[in-house]
Amino acid sequence: MQWNADELQLLYSISQRLLGDRDYGDLLATILDAAIEGLGAERGFVLLHEKGTFRAVVARNYRSEALKQAEAEFSTSIAKDVLQSGRALLLGDALNSQSFSKHSSVQHLSLRSVLCAPLVNGDQVFALIYMENRKLANQFTERKRELLDEICSLAAARIRTALAVQEAKRRATELEALLGNNDGIITADSGMAAVLETVRQVAPTDLPVLIQGETGTGKELIARAVYAQSARAQGPLVVLNCAALPATLIESELFGYVRGAFTGAHRDRMGMIGAAHRGTLFLDEIGELPLELQPRLLRALQSGEFTRLGSVQTETVDIRFIAATNRDLEREVDEGRFRSDLYYRLSPITVKVPPLRARPHDVHLLAEHFLACYAHRYGREVPRFSDEAYAVLAAYHFPGNVRELEGEMARLVAVSAPGAVIAADALNERIRTSQARQQQAEKPAEPEMKPMSLAEMEKQLVRSVLQSTGGNRSQAAAILGITREGLRAKMQRFGLDAASAASSNL
Repeated sequence: MQWNADELQLLYSISQRLLGDRDYGDLLATILDAAIEGLGAERGFVLLHEKGTFRAVVARNYRSEALKQAEAEFSTSIAKDVLQSGRALLLGDALNSQSFSKHSSVQHLSLRSVLCAPLVNGDQVFALIYMENRKLANQFTERKRELLDEICSLAAARIRTALAVQEAKRRATELEALLGNNDGIITADSGMAAVLETVRQVAPTDLPVLIQGETGTGKELIARAVYAQSARAQGPLVVLNCAALPATLIESELFGYVRGAFTGAHRDRMGMIGAAHRGTLFLDEIGELPLELQPRLLRALQSGEFTRLGSVQTETVDIRFIAATNRDLEREVDEGRFRSDLYYRLSPITVKVPPLRARPHDVHLLAEHFLACYAHRYGREVPRFSDEAYAVLAAYHFPGNVRELEGEMARLVAVSAPGAVIAADALNERIRTSQARQQQAEKPAEPEMKPMSLAEMEKQLVRSVLQSTGGNRSQAAAILGITREGLRAKMQRFGLDAASAASSNL
């Protein structure tokens, strides 16, 4: 097939997008957008075939904004025909065609021009690109059908890989939720249970959420729980760790840029705020955000408006913000390192995650969980702890919190024999010596004894016994193992009398 200049430009544009470093959703959306524009469609879908049904994973220009409702917006009878034949289908006027006019979906949707082609992996159709024009008949030509076939041939392998990666992530998330039963959060602690209850209450709202807690306590898991239980769970979750990037790069990553904004800006970049449109933006370690960028973030929080680097055009997004920090932001505000207006805007809902040392019951649960997870990952029988090892773990304060515990469990699985009993001496030296230091610190100090003569010691003994007997000389003599006369002689020698000895504080 000899393609003209416009067709070659379309194929080249799609090839460039396939080669780009895009995630699953962005890849499908950009390819579908290019196909709709290049072929003159009114709207379109990428349909994934799984378990005998079709699911719209990307949709453009249809009336509902919820993907879960998109299945009602295309003809399943046409999609099934393409799936079974494995060939692209062109309908000039579906509403008046002999093959499809009687199908309820065609009549309900009043379909006219339809163009649908398969994405094939080996000899298996795994997805479809489906496009329509309901207003005009004969909008698509045979040449456009051939062009869509070429687009599908170019894109099939890359899209199949993207779908496989997304499916693996989805299954991993389901497994994590199944194991934890609380959005992957395992706990038997009342404080963490209260945190999870707060998450359940605030997740359906669109209020910003600020998550506070020490490093390694699981703040990102809490953020993902808020996202998963929100009405935006069908939209993207975009994560930016403000501590992981140099200050000079955070601005371009967060707000995006246009071509030519700076040296090396060879193309437009959406930025994380733009990518989170109709979804959720999670800003981890928000306390590390440079002070000079905070007014721009505040503007996006207040109005949903932002501008990319190098652009004067204001863009608007619909985003829910979640932030996390291990800093005391109120102190940061007092010391001038964080803007008070941004803090108050971020923190209408503040969730404080307790450290692991305040959740002693969770140490056992989490240790067992991580042992099982890493044993399954490495294909080994799960090891188990001895009672002594558990005692050492329970006594340790875990300054690195859950992240430190997970790392230790991963190490133990790697160095232990499959199914072995883990002894206390197999634990990290840091954990073992910490317990020893703590036990030493908790040992009561022995009273300091001043040097004294035997006579002084005897005097102290007689005084102590007289005090304990309330000055009763007969009882004191019996305790000391001497006669009453012997006691009287000692009291005279030491200058003691029964009344003063009984009332004195030794």
